[in-house]
Amino acid sequence: MDSQADAAELPSGGEERWPRRVGAKLRQLLGFGVMRASSRLRNASRSGEPIYVRARLESARIEEGYSYHQEISQNSASRMLDEPTGLIKLVLPYDGDMYFTRQAQSDVVRAHQLGADPREHALAGHLAFTNYEHTDLDGLLGEGPTYGSVPIRVPLCFPPGPFAAGLLAADSRTCVLSHRYQPSIRHLEVQPVDIDLKLDDPDTAEFTPPQAPEDFEGRRLQIMRHVSFHPGLRLRMTVRLDIPRTMAENARPQVSDVLISWPTHTSLRSLALDVGGQPYQPRYNPRRNGLEWSDIPMTPDPEPASGEIRTFRSPEMCLSIPQPGELYQQDNLDGVVEVKLDRLLSGMDARLYDATGKPRGHPQPELESCISTKFSLILGDAFARRTLSLSQQLHFDEVIPSQMRIDDIKTALRGLGFKVEDPWRESAEDRWLLAERPEGPDPLRLCLYVAGQRHKASRQRRIPGGITYKTELDSGELWIYIYGTLPRESQPVVQQMNALHQALHERFVRLPARR
Repeated sequence: MDSQADAAELPSGGEERWPRRVGAKLRQLLGFGVMRASSRLRNASRSGEPIYVRARLESARIEEGYSYHQEISQNSASRMLDEPTGLIKLVLPYDGDMYFTRQAQSDVVRAHQLGADPREHALAGHLAFTNYEHTDLDGLLGEGPTYGSVPIRVPLCFPPGPFAAGLLAADSRTCVLSHRYQPSIRHLEVQPVDIDLKLDDPDTAEFTPPQAPEDFEGRRLQIMRHVSFHPGLRLRMTVRLDIPRTMAENARPQVSDVLISWPTHTSLRSLALDVGGQPYQPRYNPRRNGLEWSDIPMTPDPEPASGEIRTFRSPEMCLSIPQPGELYQQDNLDGVVEVKLDRLLSGMDARLYDATGKPRGHPQPELESCISTKFSLILGDAFARRTLSLSQQLHFDEVIPSQMRIDDIKTALRGLGFKVEDPWRESAEDRWLLAERPEGPDPLRLCLYVAGQRHKASRQRRIPGGITYKTELDSGELWIYIYGTLPRESQPVVQQMNALHQALHERFVRLPARR
């Protein structure tokens, strides 16, 4: 409407009626807008087209399941247990409110009045798929005019009895549509899930060399403590997930379930579980005959500069076993790890559209892949390969701590075939040295903490005639704390520690005599 034309039609003195006329025009325009927005969905049932209804799904979910078996031993192996499975599941309640609305019920009644058969199904929307090449959905999606999508057809008549429109909004029934398919992950370069499981002594697990100067104080107190080895073991588990880079962005995988078969007579009070260094409470499930815990988030590794694989990793899950006697009586330790990923490993994606072909913002299709891995830890191999730790303390009196003495220690280590790292060189009296050498197929590692103290020593000398001379000399003490580890056996560690002690003794024993 042109406002200038309306002003020309006003008679003399009509200025007072101008606001009322404008308000009436606006109300008329708004009325047409509301009528257009709430008009009925076109339902050309007489021409053979389907019945269109303005309904909204409560949920649309697509799940893929993958099953593996992994043997953890010296000759580890992994294989797929069963063929992958896929399930499309759509849920629509006949509630007359949020999902199968009163408008949807009116659409059905109107179509029935126009001659539509109420025993037919109504079209509530379409589910469109992309990147479904690695599934067997080609036959379902590659036919008809709606290529790449499937119509969502919901029943309108509930047997027995005649058609009753009131049942569509009575909130007493729910329509569940499902379709099974078979996905494939042959296009993936690697197996998606790998379980790292090992047995360690608590003493080995409790000490790690310092990684930065901030760690010095805590590690110094640990390596200097009086060693009292414990009889228990620690079961350490880390779960790794490898997926294509294209589906890794904003992904939120998690270890949804862990089950470890366990003797029923083991007391849970004696077991302790840490996840990423934080206490976590396991539970015993008598129906599954094992310990279980769940919902452990996985975090991405630092993104590599190249490559098509992104890796997600769980925090270390450490189960402390103070009394491992039952384990020595078993051949295997079995269990199941389940990883869930909010992506489809086949690469397929889905979008939801309503009956008119408009994209649906809600609900968004829920996509989930579940990778279940049954594992079997061969305990004989695990016991044989667990890392054994030993500790030794060396003390040398009247040895002044200095850079020359540090060089003597490094030279003795290199003479025994060790590769020596000296990352922090600020002080000769508070020094860390890391040494490593191959021992068969495994690395033998030594962590040395060198602590020194300087002081004055008095020396008296009596000469003929009864005269005594007293002199003050620089002196000191040197302590070397050694922590050594080696998988499978401890004898080589003992031998190398003793050889180092002998080599240092031969070097340092002459030092007091030179003064």
